[in-house]
Amino acid sequence: MPQEKTVPAKSTAAKSTATRKPKPPNYDPFVRHSVTVKADRKTAFKVFLEDFPQWWPKNFRTTKVGAPLGVDPKTGGRLYEIDEQGEEHTFGLIRKVDGPDTLAVGWRLNGFGRIDPDNASEFTVTFVPDGQKKTRVDVEHTHFDRMGTKHAKRVRNGMDKGWPTILASFQTKIEEATS
Repeated sequence: MPQEKTVPAKSTAAKSTATRKPKPPNYDPFVRHSVTVKADRKTAFKVFLEDFPQWWPKNFRTTKVGAPLGVDPKTGGRLYEIDEQGEEHTFGLIRKVDGPDTLAVGWRLNGFGRIDPDNASEFTVTFVPDGQKKTRVDVEHTHFDRMGTKHAKRVRNGMDKGWPTILASFQTKIEEATS
């Protein structure tokens, strides 16, 4: 029986993932948009949070365009959609309510219009006085990296396009509420 040749193994010593530094994302990890509304901070905050189901754009739904929405407007509360069978689908967890200053929400949508609690991004809304009876509403949406590199950039870019529509809808509701 012929002897097999043994070849020394090549060193494939790669750095372990524990010692590798994470690569920065190849996209801006923040989405930031603002709108100035003709309302004091207290009113702007209240309409944004408590009237959420009335002003959120009707085509921004997970089950059906125009499906009813609900809100439990407190820290630990939630934003949810109600399907045709009456079942509630939570797509936002309210992490912080500090009215009339700040609202933080864990956003459980994965960018495919599906609820995905394991890949939640997060947005924070701040309400800043901007002159007499005006409020600048600043939104910062981040943590897209939780979705993995495959989807993070696409979801981030989708939210960057979506927030202007969302804030315009909010601004319209404020104008109706204060006129």
